[in-house]
Amino acid sequence: MPLWSVFLTPAAVLLGALLVAAVLWFRLDDVGGQTPASESGGFTALAPGASAGSPGAAPKTLLEAFLGYAGELGLDTSAFRQCLADGSKSQIISAQYQRGIQLEVTGTPTFFINNKKLVGAQPPAVFDEIIEAELRDSPTSLDGYSETIRQLAASGRFAIVATPPDVADAPIEGSRGAKVVIAEFSDFQCPFCRQWVERYLPTLRQRLGDEVALAYLHFPIQQIHPNAPYAALATVCADEQGKFWPMHDLLFARQDEWAALPVN
Repeated sequence: MPLWSVFLTPAAVLLGALLVAAVLWFRLDDVGGQTPASESGGFTALAPGASAGSPGAAPKTLLEAFLGYAGELGLDTSAFRQCLADGSKSQIISAQYQRGIQLEVTGTPTFFINNKKLVGAQPPAVFDEIIEAELRDSPTSLDGYSETIRQLAASGRFAIVATPPDVADAPIEGSRGAKVVIAEFSDFQCPFCRQWVERYLPTLRQRLGDEVALAYLHFPIQQIHPNAPYAALATVCADEQGKFWPMHDLLFARQDEWAALPVN
């Protein structure tokens, strides 16, 4: 398996957290036109009534792409755009990012399957083994796992930690009271996160429900994925209309389309 991510030094991770908190939203000026990017601290928003792009045409900016995706998903695009312009919406992303730092998350994707930390887009069999073990008795030592997982532990990619992450503010598929909660720290621009979504999530979704649930926690690594915090914001705004997971799926499916676009 190829190297799954780029690890960051603590100082770089902290810088990323500050960037996420400070530069993250679309901004409307007082008359509803466009505010220059140099004055807005990041995104600028389209004026009321402005087009999100011609139907069927490739988007030219990140904002145009996200407005187009919102339309495809049947969102109220006016409310979606206003949400993007609300600077306070970045707080949930920053809070979850900081939570990841406290849990020593250094790259994406990183998973906590209850209190079992798993680093990287590992093969489906690894996830299946850990989930089944949690459903049985939640092992407290490596003795309860296969040689494959013991090798992951030796390489620092698997660990039993004291407590699982707080997912109270995270979108969840399945029951919040499920016996097994998979908390995923992820980045929408990360190719290995997309790999996991494509290769394993469809299978996992078949068992999400009362026993197994999936929670998404934002960990956009802006130093190497500059558009990731903005994609995270788009999902926060989609979540306000009950469409987090459809936007999640669309962003990963179209990652090649929006990842290199200019902000506006």
